[in-house]
Amino acid sequence: MEDSTLIAALLEPLTYPLDPSKRIFWGCCFSSLLLASFAVAYRTGRLDIRGQAAALFNPKYWFNSSTATDISLLITNTSIRLLILVPIIGSHLWFTLYVGRFWQSTLGDAPDLSMPFWLIATSYTLCFFVIEDLSRFLLHRMMHRSRFLWHFHQVHHRATVLTPLTLFRVHPAEQLLYFIRQTCVFGLVSGTFIWIFGRHLSTWDILGVDALGFLFNAAGANLRHSHVWLSFGYLEKWLISPAQHQLHHSKHHGHKNYGVILAIWDRLSGTNILADKYCQLDFGLEESSRSNYQRATNFKELISNYRYNLKRKLNLSVPSE
Repeated sequence: MEDSTLIAALLEPLTYPLDPSKRIFWGCCFSSLLLASFAVAYRTGRLDIRGQAAALFNPKYWFNSSTATDISLLITNTSIRLLILVPIIGSHLWFTLYVGRFWQSTLGDAPDLSMPFWLIATSYTLCFFVIEDLSRFLLHRMMHRSRFLWHFHQVHHRATVLTPLTLFRVHPAEQLLYFIRQTCVFGLVSGTFIWIFGRHLSTWDILGVDALGFLFNAAGANLRHSHVWLSFGYLEKWLISPAQHQLHHSKHHGHKNYGVILAIWDRLSGTNILADKYCQLDFGLEESSRSNYQRATNFKELISNYRYNLKRKLNLSVPSE
């Protein structure tokens, strides 16, 4: 392995603030700062710029053992992804092309659908957004339900100080699972759209569309891992707010709210908690992580829970057990 490759891997996190696809992109951080200032001013009843700046640049917030672990795992996982995962598994692009070729060899030419590019891009964005969000919810829920997977996921929940860098605080084994998940979702959706609409757009056109993901990051996503309480009020029935995710990290709220963006998955599984009024939260885990592990649910029971909650939401009759 060349020294330059290793150095490039170690330095890549420094480029994240300049990458619009990253949550800590400078524009998304700036929008989060504005939302945080508004949220704090609204809760306290006054705009105290000096006090907010003092809290933001408080050395105890950024220089502590919890944040140090966040940074060390960010560097470690970035190096593993670039030096091991990508060379062995490959990037999202190869699986996208594989899926497109699979459909072509199996089903032949796709139907000739004449659609304007904006409609194709919108359809792709919505399909990718929903499937991506659902897959992240299911894997996250599994991390809490499986004793084996919880062993890895608890590394993330051991953070006692939440900063935007806590997003990167994951065990390398968990990063592997999320890397595979993202590769599969991206490849399946993008490869299918390339097969269907390949005559009307190039590979790079369809792979570059993720507007909703960027909007999510710009709408205060960095506050999910922070101590700034930002609730969406009534919208929390449909969208997961930063405050709801902070409840997920709380020691005393049962680690509910597994969703990332859409709240519908938590509502159907009965795992949603609304943020309501501001409350002081204590982050991290209890002394025994066993108390934070949730009983594993088999596939049949999981489907039964979804059916029950869906019927209840739709006001349909629910048969008694």
